[in-house]
Amino acid sequence: MASARVLVVLVLVVAAVAVAAFPFSCAAGAAAAPPATRRLLRALGGVWTPVPDAGDPHIQELGKWAVRTHDRLDGDHLVFRHVSRAEIQGGVGVDNRLHLKAAGGDPSAGTSFVAVVWESAGSGTRTLLSFDSE
Repeated sequence: MASARVLVVLVLVVAAVAVAAFPFSCAAGAAAAPPATRRLLRALGGVWTPVPDAGDPHIQELGKWAVRTHDRLDGDHLVFRHVSRAEIQGGVGVDNRLHLKAAGGDPSAGTSFVAVVWESAGSGTRTLLSFDSE
């Protein structure tokens, strides 16, 4: 019985690591791939639930982090303004879909963006799953 529990825990840990590492393994090829292949506005977990207060400091910090991470990966030089609306989706960790405003970068791209950020419930680890113009 105890060995079965250990096996289940190991399988869950391996699955969680594989899911968390997936965006990083895709990031290497993202420069050659067209932007449409990076789009993940509906994560795999199910239904998106609106966040009642998009002005919550944690939600705003996630938006700021998403813009900084996107800038580091793509070199757009955006400046975070605010998250105007957010939804969450549970699973292994939490997916956060953030509708945000940012300035700078390519003027033709607009100022409204949608970022999907996965956040580990326990460790606070974050992964930027997608970042696209809205």
